[in-house]
Amino acid sequence: MVVGLVILVAALGLTVVAAGAGTAPGDIAIARAMQRPPSEQLDAAAHIISDVGDEFPAMALMALVGVALLLRHGWRDLALFLAIAAALRVLGPVLKVLINSPRPTLEAVIVVAQADGLGFPSGHALGAALFYGAIAVIAPQAIGGPMVVRAIQALAVVMMLLVAWSRVRLGVHWPSDVAGGLLYGLGLVCLVQAAFLAWQSRVRT
Repeated sequence: MVVGLVILVAALGLTVVAAGAGTAPGDIAIARAMQRPPSEQLDAAAHIISDVGDEFPAMALMALVGVALLLRHGWRDLALFLAIAAALRVLGPVLKVLINSPRPTLEAVIVVAQADGLGFPSGHALGAALFYGAIAVIAPQAIGGPMVVRAIQALAVVMMLLVAWSRVRLGVHWPSDVAGGLLYGLGLVCLVQAAFLAWQSRVRT
């Protein structure tokens, strides 16, 4: 619970900095650095990773498959946890409207892909943090071997970072946008986990 609240406080602090028409300090310099070196191969890879991190259909399909697998093995609590974490992605558009922060422009960075709407927080980064963050939390309870658990958790972190990188690389989000998405997503996962642990404790007593 405490960790989740700390992460969300950090997200709110970044929100204050990123809100409005301007850019957060360092956004342009960091974005330009992440877009170097110019490479069609890196841009193509970013497109693929971004598609995997998209809510529809890839992320939604992965969430459904994950829930189905957990239910098949009898882990209803874990399936519900993953479903709630994935469903919290709907908060992204609400946050975007409230914060009202624009996406990058051609004058500031290279815009490889086109995206409509507002910027902060990145919906792709938020969804990745919620889904892969939930996978990292579920892994110790669903898998026995500690080495396998650590590998899955490491892969989950790598996927979150790659999705965040892809959005900046493509020029559709500022670094602060993806950082905000990751912070909000991880903070929410921690709070949901705390709520589930409290609920499970009450059920057992």
